Amino acid sequence: MSHLEGAGLRCFIAEKDISAGDLWEPRIRDVIREAKSVLLLITPRSKNSLWVAAEAGAAWAYEKNLVACLMFVEPHELIEPIRKHQARRVETQGEIDLLLRELAPSQPAKLDELTGQWVDPVDGDTAYFRQVGTRVTGFYDYGSGTRKVGVYRGTIKGRVLTYRWRWLERSLSGQGQMTLSKDGQKLVGEWWHAGTPEKTEAVRYNRMLKQMPDWLNEEDFKKDL
Repeated sequence: MSHLEGAGLRCFIAEKDISAGDLWEPRIRDVIREAKSVLLLITPRSKNSLWVAAEAGAAWAYEKNLVACLMFVEPHELIEPIRKHQARRVETQGEIDLLLRELAPSQPAKLDELTGQWVDPVDGDTAYFRQVGTRVTGFYDYGSGTRKVGVYRGTIKGRVLTYRWRWLERSLSGQGQMTLSKDGQKLVGEWWHAGTPEKTEAVRYNRMLKQMPDWLNEEDFKKDL
């Protein structure tokens, strides 16, 4: 769900969005009627769920864009009418990114849209980005908000930032990818160490300020670190 919201999509999840005491069936039926797309997360456990079948039938009746998101399930295992719709696997980050591009084709990031201070709402880490065209440079700090602990270098295409990172005081480096939300207020994605791309860590930043702090200046972003 965080990937969808990070791409600027409005999402409805029954467990989260139905209030205590509300009737499930009419609420879900109304949401499906109003939705642009209906995503069904199909796992070995949910593939035979009567609720999944009922929601798929409602989406078919309302002529909605129905997407089966497969996790360790083969297309031939799907029931009708789900099997008639093109499914998408969502087992890897690349497969998730493909689905997001299809569901939320959005305008490219605006000039200078990434520039500013960003904060991790959980860990409190801070990142500072400077965007010039599609080129993005930046630094990050793990707590004090006054140190250049690591450096980012990357490019943004559409709303997807692909970057390299390196700690300045250690021989650690890696890569990552984050998606900028449509409102320009969130960055959601993952990063990994060089040599171990299969071991990823989730990353999430919220926009804090457009301005840079005094201890960072234009020349810092021009250095080839």
